Amino acid sequence: MWFGLRLLPCAVALLALSCGLVGQDVEVRQRAVHLLEHADNISMVKEFGSYEQTIRFRSFSAAGVKEGLFTSVVRAPRSYRDEYQFGDFHLLVVVNGTMIADVGDRARAPFAVREITRLNHPYQARFDQTDVIRSIQESTVNARPSKCIEFDTIAGEKTEANEICIDNQYGTVVRAHVNGETISFSDFFPYRAAYVPAHITYEENDLRMELEQTKEETAGPFDPDFLTPPPNASVGHVCTAYRRPYGQFMPQPKPGNGNQQADVMLHGTIRQDGGIREVGIDRSERTDLNDEAMRILNTWRFSAPLCDGKPIEVSTDVTLHFQGR
Repeated sequence: MWFGLRLLPCAVALLALSCGLVGQDVEVRQRAVHLLEHADNISMVKEFGSYEQTIRFRSFSAAGVKEGLFTSVVRAPRSYRDEYQFGDFHLLVVVNGTMIADVGDRARAPFAVREITRLNHPYQARFDQTDVIRSIQESTVNARPSKCIEFDTIAGEKTEANEICIDNQYGTVVRAHVNGETISFSDFFPYRAAYVPAHITYEENDLRMELEQTKEETAGPFDPDFLTPPPNASVGHVCTAYRRPYGQFMPQPKPGNGNQQADVMLHGTIRQDGGIREVGIDRSERTDLNDEAMRILNTWRFSAPLCDGKPIEVSTDVTLHFQGR
């Protein structure tokens, strides 16, 4: 819908080496694929209907506890009003047809706010031909009987043990431990022939987030002014012809003499002139490399992103790989 915040449903890429299929139990793999496909299907709303949604969330980290609020009033797929409040950050987004209006700077959205937009959508995942399914275990998650799919993800020389658990009754994903993060879903309620979690928790390293959401169908009448941009809004439009930015200068971390590897995941905004602003760390396997990673990304240069021939700003996510550190 727009660059940076309101994202498409999150799809987890579960990547590994193609040789990972060797030695797997074919029936166990087929069963795991079926469980995940059914979970994807039962979590997706099949027909659109206007609704109001509220998410209250808290973020726990070494920096302390912060509370936030997300509200959304949706009349049609391209007629909605979203508002984010988190500490001193505030963003209002109004979309009506081809018109997009913002009050606030998307580029300054904290990691917790960007995670809300990801967690706000049904969790979807898929196994590709390279994932190594180890077993399916009967378990209890959030006090409910569940089936947990245990599998390995292999990338190069790195192997990571992952798990996705599916509720026996609802068939929905209730916990996913993938790519170093753990997301739990509980207290499901029915919404338009799907099941939506009222409670979501997110954990990654020293960060924990807790979300409580409500979502209700609405039939109107709607306030005729709720899709009118405020006087201080920055008003744009949906691109009919978009040209993405291309990297022109993208230096990488210099390799060291050690035998360790570490990834640092960053977020930034590509400016209209192709430079980078508002660089920040999303995740880091080595916090002592964070400053170097930010210095490197700040030097990157791109061709200007274009919307109908005019330069615009777009957000970008980057992972820097440190070798031999």
